[in-house]
Amino acid sequence: MAFREIGPALAGGRVTSVVGVADDPKLYYLGSAGGGVWKTVNGGATWSPVFDKQNVASIGAVAVDPKNHDVVWVGTGETNPRNDVTWGDGIYRSGDGGKTWTHLGLEATKFIASVAIDPRDSNTVVAGALGDAFADSPERGVYRTTDGGKSWTKTLYVGPRSGVSELAVDPKRPDIMYAGIWHFQRKPWTFESGGDDDGIWKSSDGGKTWKRLQGHGLPEGMTGRIGLAVAPSNPDRVYALIESKTPGILWRSDDAGTTWKLMTTNTLVNQRFFYFSHVRVDPHDADHVYGVSEKLSESKDGGKTFKAIAESLHSDHHDLWIAPNDSKRMIAGGDGGYAITLDGGAAWSFSRNLAIGQIYHVGYDDQNPYRVCVGLQDNNGFCGPSNALRGDGIPDEAWERIIGGDGQWAWPDPRDPNLVWTDSQNGRLTIYDRTTKRTTLVQPYLATGAQHFAPGSLKYRFNWDSPIAFDPFERSRTYFGGNVVFESNDRGRTWRPISGDLTRNDKSHQIAAGGPLALDNTGAESTSTILDIEPATTTRGTIWVGTDDGLVQLTRDGGAHWTNVTPPGVPIDGRAEMVAPSPLTPGVAYVTIDRHYLGDHAPYVFATRDWGAHWTPIAAGLPQQEARAIRPDTRNPHLVYLGLENSFWLSYDDGAHWTKPSLGLPTTASYDIRVQPHWNDLIVATHGRGLYILDDLTPLQQLPQAEAAGAMLFAPRTAYRYTLHSDDEGLYTRYAGKNPPNGASIAFYLKTPGANPPAIEILDASGKAIRHLRGTTRVNGHDVPIVTNFAGINRITWDLREDGPVRWDGAAREEYKGPRAGVAVVPGRYAVRIAIGGATLTQPLTVAADPRATQTAADYRAAYAFAKSHMTAFSALDAALNRLDAYAASAAARAKDAPALATQLGAVRTRALELRGRLTADFTNDEDSIGHPDRIREELEGLTGFGFGSGGVPSAAVREYAGRVDAALAAAMRDVAAFERDDVASADAALRAAGKPALATSGAKRTDVVGGEATGDDADD
Repeated sequence: MAFREIGPALAGGRVTSVVGVADDPKLYYLGSAGGGVWKTVNGGATWSPVFDKQNVASIGAVAVDPKNHDVVWVGTGETNPRNDVTWGDGIYRSGDGGKTWTHLGLEATKFIASVAIDPRDSNTVVAGALGDAFADSPERGVYRTTDGGKSWTKTLYVGPRSGVSELAVDPKRPDIMYAGIWHFQRKPWTFESGGDDDGIWKSSDGGKTWKRLQGHGLPEGMTGRIGLAVAPSNPDRVYALIESKTPGILWRSDDAGTTWKLMTTNTLVNQRFFYFSHVRVDPHDADHVYGVSEKLSESKDGGKTFKAIAESLHSDHHDLWIAPNDSKRMIAGGDGGYAITLDGGAAWSFSRNLAIGQIYHVGYDDQNPYRVCVGLQDNNGFCGPSNALRGDGIPDEAWERIIGGDGQWAWPDPRDPNLVWTDSQNGRLTIYDRTTKRTTLVQPYLATGAQHFAPGSLKYRFNWDSPIAFDPFERSRTYFGGNVVFESNDRGRTWRPISGDLTRNDKSHQIAAGGPLALDNTGAESTSTILDIEPATTTRGTIWVGTDDGLVQLTRDGGAHWTNVTPPGVPIDGRAEMVAPSPLTPGVAYVTIDRHYLGDHAPYVFATRDWGAHWTPIAAGLPQQEARAIRPDTRNPHLVYLGLENSFWLSYDDGAHWTKPSLGLPTTASYDIRVQPHWNDLIVATHGRGLYILDDLTPLQQLPQAEAAGAMLFAPRTAYRYTLHSDDEGLYTRYAGKNPPNGASIAFYLKTPGANPPAIEILDASGKAIRHLRGTTRVNGHDVPIVTNFAGINRITWDLREDGPVRWDGAAREEYKGPRAGVAVVPGRYAVRIAIGGATLTQPLTVAADPRATQTAADYRAAYAFAKSHMTAFSALDAALNRLDAYAASAAARAKDAPALATQLGAVRTRALELRGRLTADFTNDEDSIGHPDRIREELEGLTGFGFGSGGVPSAAVREYAGRVDAALAAAMRDVAAFERDDVASADAALRAAGKPALATSGAKRTDVVGGEATGDDADD
């Protein structure tokens, strides 16, 4: 039992660090903001995550050892510290290309900007740490190791709020290096970028000692973030992007930092210093410079003039790597993923095959299959299927964009799932019509751009992440959160506040964001606003609200009166990220409060059973990670799901105890958790790895009862006879998320594995066993059990087909041996039976028709009868072929032992081969039939593959054709029977008289193969 990843990948996600290898143009690594480290060995055609089982997912820097490409260093903690940035836990090293990792300390640095490996000595590494972006930190600065990370020495420290923005090393004289020192700290409502101690520092002894560079053309006074690059072809040439009060963007030194001159004031080169600030130089031309910012820009005159390039790429770039031996080969990383060029930027490739989307929230509808809708950081909002009903998974094209910008919330309208409510920053609320593709703005209040620079004067304030909710009792009623709760009963045409200001309304926090050097008003720091609105499904008029300054508010009369029910004892100004009322028990609710913006990473999680009058802390035993999302189960009143910053947890006792399940979810932040109530699926929106679904929660919901019983067969949910379809020949390098296995999901629990894997039987309505799931099947060249035998939860999929026919062992290729599975069953009532734990357990199972199908029950029965008769005939034919092959082979062998019977046995062999040739053309390759006519088997194979088992009734022409094939088969089988009755029987009698064994026979074995997947509770180990 494991989560499945469904994407989307077409929008990418924030890539923070990219690196390639000079002498292997197919090898690249990239680090992402919340999705770990990825590796490609085929030039980006496909990527593999190589950091999933480490403690953190935020990556600041990736470096490959120039002496050994299998040695990779990773500094964790992204250093583009926008509002959704998350922290790391130090530095890691892999010696085998990312297969395994060793944690090498620097845990408290939190955010590492650069890692520089000495090209002369792989054990000497310098790391530049920004340090904790949310608190004063003595761990900021430059660290150096000479023993491969066993020990570190801090060689440069300026102050508790100033760390390293970037390191740059002279590639010809690696003892010379430069460090940008940057004062930065973020609060929930603003951030500081710039300080008096900031600037450029230089080392001439490999980072052992440092000297500050001042004056001589550098900007005077306070500076902020600094980006640095040394020109490899002329290492005396150093470029610096410097945030300062001095009008200017890019400075240059031609004497290794002794003197500097301002080259450009063009903001194209660097737009938002705190978020971008990287510059790169062509390895072979010191005048050829790239600005890595909101746009990629290029200068060919040493930084005097720049032009925008790569304008087809997603904006907001964070890194650019240029191959040292081929300056035309580059990889760029930014908010939209990665892109590779082989021609100096004339053309860029991005296969949209990396699911590292940073989702804020997920919504769903109740269709069959249901759709999910997500809002992504800087990558729009999308809706897509939970099951694409395609054999190749859920490809990028299955997703539909519903909003631009930074999407946050996205919910299908409960009365019309083709209307999707979605919002982006500053409360920009829209309804997207999936039918007409039209977007309608329904925002309750619009402020001018100038007003956002004075948020304290706004009539209404909206969070970056403003919540949308629907009333479960009045389906036409929508709620939207500002600093008040808005209500609309006419799909956003009109709104009315149903509350006063529910926040602390601290005016000192309602200020323009940024400073002291530059303001940055995007709405990301908007505060004194509502983060979550959760109407209770158990009690009409009950609405819970969480605010971004730590309050929990409750109304029990539809908004007429509100009560502050904030858990006591929580320090102020945390973020009440999620307030989740129980869908089963009135008055029960759970809340997560996040204080990491204030440097406090403790998980604050609380539960109430009396409408917020009293709260119980329920975070005991959890790691020091801020709590993001919480959701009670929809069927088990004591089961609760919890998402922390880097892990996922569940509790079976209302939060008194927590366990970290092994369900295949990678290390990443869980920002939203939902249970789709009709399908009983768990949906987790991660902020760094896209969307994950755990299908059919029944085994988890009933796990306590299963553990008490020792063995349990869980009741399977209704299985649908979906018809799958794909539009092309394959995915090639394109991404596809996972569909649920097509068929009936069967799960059982074993306290202790049995001596042998159990067998499962599928029974029809009369109690007859029509499918036996047992034995092994070949997977990637290995025999694996069809039914697993793990301690814990086991889950397999029945493909809704009967037992397979006899297969012809003598076919030239495995795929020519015949069908592995039998005829698709008719929609109706079935049962699952398994013998485990010393008992035989049975559960009913309903198979339903594809909801898109127009066939009647009678159509399904007629199609089944037709397909069944021809599958039976196919089985009889292949059994006959197996016998004929055995007769021919054994006749030749017996003739050697009984030469007196050689003539008779030779005739038997000849006749067996003649009949074999009448039954089958015995093709060797796919297009042999173009030059040779089919025989009976090939014609019958066509009949079994016409798809009548899916419910289509055969036409008159098909029936007439089938009649001719049936007649030919009947005649041939009569001849086979006569051959066996006369020729084989006579030969056997002669052999027995001579004291020799009779002719061998074969052909009774049927196939027992399951379609779909087998998984256990340790499937990700």
